[in-house]
Amino acid sequence: MGRYGPLVTVTRLDTAPPELEWQLPLSGELYRLMPGSDRPDYSLLVLDRPLHFYPHEGFDLHRIEPGQVVEDRKGRTMVRVHALLLCARFVGQQLHPGMTDLAVNLAYVIDNSLARDAEVDFGKIEFAATGFLDEGRPAGHMVPIASDASDASAPGSAGPEHVEPARVDHEEQAASDPAPTAEGAAEPVATSRHTPSDVLDELTRTLRQGIEQQRGAPVQRMTAAITLDPDLRLTGLSGNADGQAPVPTAETFGRMAEVLGRLAGAGASGRIAAVTLRADGGSVGHEVTRTHD
Repeated sequence: MGRYGPLVTVTRLDTAPPELEWQLPLSGELYRLMPGSDRPDYSLLVLDRPLHFYPHEGFDLHRIEPGQVVEDRKGRTMVRVHALLLCARFVGQQLHPGMTDLAVNLAYVIDNSLARDAEVDFGKIEFAATGFLDEGRPAGHMVPIASDASDASAPGSAGPEHVEPARVDHEEQAASDPAPTAEGAAEPVATSRHTPSDVLDELTRTLRQGIEQQRGAPVQRMTAAITLDPDLRLTGLSGNADGQAPVPTAETFGRMAEVLGRLAGAGASGRIAAVTLRADGGSVGHEVTRTHD
């Protein structure tokens, strides 16, 4: 577990430009869950080390923050990024504890202010690749960098080995990191007045109300699958609410974190890893589908 969320690694890529393949594996920390206009479960991955990509022809470099446009050793323009935005690639799947080889869509975060936004601004990202995600970090926790000097002068060679990646001073970075979002910062509150079942029913009502506030209209039927890390932080949200993705307001995630904190004093019955929340008319219910060992 990292400072704000699970440690994960993109281990391999399916569809990707060559320069991204050369920088595998891509390791980092899931910083926060973010809703988008099309789905509620994008995740912001802060990388352990920055990566570099070649912008396509016609790419507007004015979208890039100052200082993030660099050159390789042949003078070709590259863009340096410190984070990726990702989501599960296939319907019905989502990020979850213990995941291995989960198919994901990946986008470069080209404007770091995205970390402070309430929801995903698609103007601040650029599609990168499709790949596969594992929880945890590879042995040695190193990003391989080619060092063969002959490669640098080979015809057609181009890659991140031509740009020396900046080393991360974690203490300095921690001081400058934006504050964690409510789902990562809520302090668990132990209580004996709420059973896990009571808490999950309240969680269902909280999510439903958040979706209604986002839409400005009532929600009659909702089925939402959520996943939690061992610290009861929300790591995934998917499902359906009256035929649409269950996207709540950004503030709803903070309220959900407060509700989930009440599971901290419930012992083994509160170690929930995945649960399906259901609402139908005036009734609510839930089904715990996985727990943490």
